[in-house]
Amino acid sequence: MTELPESVQEQGPQRTTWMRRYTLDPELADEFVQFLTTQVIPAREELGFTVESIWIDSDKSQLTWFVSRLGDAEEFAAAEKQWEESQVRAEIF
Repeated sequence: MTELPESVQEQGPQRTTWMRRYTLDPELADEFVQFLTTQVIPAREELGFTVESIWIDSDKSQLTWFVSRLGDAEEFAAAEKQWEESQVRAEIF
């Protein structure tokens, strides 16, 4: 395994990142991105998640994004479950 640069090895709060990938109908891709950026992401950020990056491929058939949160994988999974069961998410979807 490659060693991390010293600046990355410094102790700090643990952060867990999950990748999300969606297959899109290219004709609806712009609408989905608008929905994601105006409704889903702000709601997730209010619950302590951070969207690290978002990419959409050139033919608009796949969107990939990375979402992170402070804590280990178990804490992330618990927060993800809380998000999935939240009233806020139910109202958005």
